[in-house]
Amino acid sequence: MLNVLIFAFISLLIGYGLGAFPTGYIMGRLWGVDVRKHGSGRTGGTNVLRSAGWGAFTLTVLGDFFKGTVGVLLARWLFPDFHSSHAAAFFGAVVGHNWSIWIALIAKPDPNIKYAAPPLGWIQRVAHQGRGGAGTTTAVGSMLGLFPPILLLAPIPLLVLFIWRYASLASLSVGLLFPIGMLFFCLRGDTPWSYFILGLVAGTLMWLVHIPNIKKLLAGTERRFGDRLGQRKLSDSDSSLDVKP
Repeated sequence: MLNVLIFAFISLLIGYGLGAFPTGYIMGRLWGVDVRKHGSGRTGGTNVLRSAGWGAFTLTVLGDFFKGTVGVLLARWLFPDFHSSHAAAFFGAVVGHNWSIWIALIAKPDPNIKYAAPPLGWIQRVAHQGRGGAGTTTAVGSMLGLFPPILLLAPIPLLVLFIWRYASLASLSVGLLFPIGMLFFCLRGDTPWSYFILGLVAGTLMWLVHIPNIKKLLAGTERRFGDRLGQRKLSDSDSSLDVKP
């Protein structure tokens, strides 16, 4: 039992470390934009597309996808017989993409916030300044590493995106389909039940982080996929979250 917990914790750290890699932030900077200062303020592919364009978006999506895949594959390689470790790596990747320690480290501390002493202060700083993307692309990449047949459901979110052109709606469909798909494969005996539990937790997390988008969808104010923001560039004097020297 102790080994199971230790291996799961190590896998969680692996998944988090890779999932927290700030792909969108870096791509935005390469295009001269701090994506945290535009649109939703997130570093996921949708906001990168709106604020920096298709080139940055393409590289962000590829990076976010494969960092999830690599994290889970590493856990499967290190602990092939411990399915809970594979699930932990998946969960860590999604959480890391949502709240990135790397973004918190490169962002200047907010002078208006008093942080507690470490380690609690580190957690507070990640919560306040480490906001990343919603994590859908990283979750889908993690699904590939965890159980590739689950991606047979991928055409449904893509169809949702194509018909309604709301990235958030497609992401919500992923959060709904993932646990349903895992339940189906678990009942068939193809996957362990820990994968279904993971599907429930990860799917719930996807819906929770999309609550602001749900409100906008209901209000009719949600931006459609591909819509660009009016302001593209961010001047050096405008940024309060510049990279540390």
